Amino acid sequence: MIKNIKAPIGLFYINSIIFLLSIFTLKVNSETKIVAKSGDTLLKISKQYGVTLKELMYKNNLNDATKIIEGEVIIIPHTGIDKYIKNEHLTYKVIEGDTLYKISRDHNVSLNDILSMNNLRKDSYLNLNQIILLPKGAKYKKEISIENIKVASKKVFYHKTTKTEDLSTIAYLHKIPIEQVKTLNKLNDPIKIKPNIKLRLRKDKPLKWIKYGSLMINWSDWTYFDGNYIAQSKTKKNKTFYLALNCKKRVLNNTLNNSYWTSWYFPETEFEFKLINDFCDQDFNF
Repeated sequence: MIKNIKAPIGLFYINSIIFLLSIFTLKVNSETKIVAKSGDTLLKISKQYGVTLKELMYKNNLNDATKIIEGEVIIIPHTGIDKYIKNEHLTYKVIEGDTLYKISRDHNVSLNDILSMNNLRKDSYLNLNQIILLPKGAKYKKEISIENIKVASKKVFYHKTTKTEDLSTIAYLHKIPIEQVKTLNKLNDPIKIKPNIKLRLRKDKPLKWIKYGSLMINWSDWTYFDGNYIAQSKTKKNKTFYLALNCKKRVLNNTLNNSYWTSWYFPETEFEFKLINDFCDQDFNF
């Protein structure tokens, strides 16, 4: 989930990058602020960002270089940030629909590497235009998986775009005619579809709720979203939320935590294993 945030600085506005749970980075004139993560000390941060320990201690009015400072806001001189980025990493600007998992997958880099070099956690929030550091050698690679095409063609009623997408690519991904997508969505011969648009792929079907453990899942609501599959679900207390599956990695995600997506997790309960097996491995008649 991402949103635009603008903050006034003096007489002009700049885009602020805010992490609500774990870390935020705010660039103001010649310095940057971070929130120290678990195990951080001034000594460790000075080495990480290539800034002298003396300057770092002076900027933050601290005199113990080895003290654990988890959770404290630390000022990093801008010269250190520039050196850190130039010498060690590439940069990526967050766009609509991005998640840390998606960025790591699209650039073929380790998620843990991204978390470490950006002082993030798996459940950190991303904001539009936020700058993410990537390891040198990271390369954007976007491919349409044959596996995804097979699953999508059988089990998905909707497609939600994460960026501007070609209508022909969407039709190819789901193995349906372009004209079918145009007709169902009343499109006037568009070539490209804007980000964050939910397209209908097949005609309406009666609602089909299936019970898995303590959950009820709307089987007729499955939506393809950048290689993942999302459906409306309910708890036994009738609380509505969204559940996501990734068949390739056999993991799940949900919005039970205050309507925000959590980090991906492996199935633990019997019904979670059954859900993944049913959706990813079985054939269903709509």
